Amino acid sequence: MNAGGGVLAYTLLGVDYNEASGDCAFLILDPHYTGADDLKKIVNGGWCAWKKSVDSKGRSFFLKDKFYNLLLPQRPNMV
Repeated sequence: MNAGGGVLAYTLLGVDYNEASGDCAFLILDPHYTGADDLKKIVNGGWCAWKKSVDSKGRSFFLKDKFYNLLLPQRPNMV
């Protein structure tokens, strides 16, 4: 799923939700990456990483006062 809000854009690859604690993290790929297909560079550079829904400073990853557009690609019926 692709999501964009304000000047930010994300590709959401996964969600990790802990039912016991309520903690949630999102596996995010930055769609602005234009380098080579080098996984080490992509991961170490922070282009693909787990982002907590609320960071250690109490800031939410998705801001409540922002509007986000969601793109949910669908496959044709014939595929």
